[in-house]
Amino acid sequence: MSDARAPQPATIGLASSDLNAREMYLLLRDAIVPRPIAWVSTVDRKGRTNLAPFSFFNVCSADPPVVGFSVGTRGRDPATGHLLPKDTLINIRATREMVVNLVPEGLTAAMVQTSADLPTGESEFTFAGLEQVPSVQVRPPRVLGAPAAFECRLYGILEIGSSWWVMGEVVHSHVDERIYLGEVRGVKHRVDPTRVQDLRPLGRMGRANYVRLRDIETVMRPDGGTD
Repeated sequence: MSDARAPQPATIGLASSDLNAREMYLLLRDAIVPRPIAWVSTVDRKGRTNLAPFSFFNVCSADPPVVGFSVGTRGRDPATGHLLPKDTLINIRATREMVVNLVPEGLTAAMVQTSADLPTGESEFTFAGLEQVPSVQVRPPRVLGAPAAFECRLYGILEIGSSWWVMGEVVHSHVDERIYLGEVRGVKHRVDPTRVQDLRPLGRMGRANYVRLRDIETVMRPDGGTD
């Protein structure tokens, strides 16, 4: 238990109203770490593939199974001032489908390549030298080599300022057999994404920094559970 009389560390107070949008974005991005990365594959109305990483990402709900990620803007149209959405959002609005792939350590360099601002219609799969694998229930392909991939249909899109929070309902999951545990203590289909080093999910830090899972600690809950 901490001693209330002990000297407290100094903090710097920042009112959000005193920060511009860029400053606030960088503060949040660099402080809230590590973050998982959603490597989202989509197709446009012509069937052309797109692949892009998004690190404002997490699970929204398990029942129904929904994952969500934030898509930023490409800027504003100089003529109208309207926000210009990225191809990922345009494709999801058009097809209502996506695949959320997890990024393994072994594909770090390729993932970074897919963040390039390519012309609309040019595939990041080809640009980064990645192989596509057909999905089962949706049109976008998944990434060969991803430790887990979740085929999703659009659940909803929430516009938040200059970003869009995209939610996809998982309709089919793919798990690399090397991280699949099967049944554990009566619960089927358990996974351990840390089992194989090259498949461990990559984490996003601030700036151009990423983190790899190395020092993993098990801490028991008060009820004695670890699940």
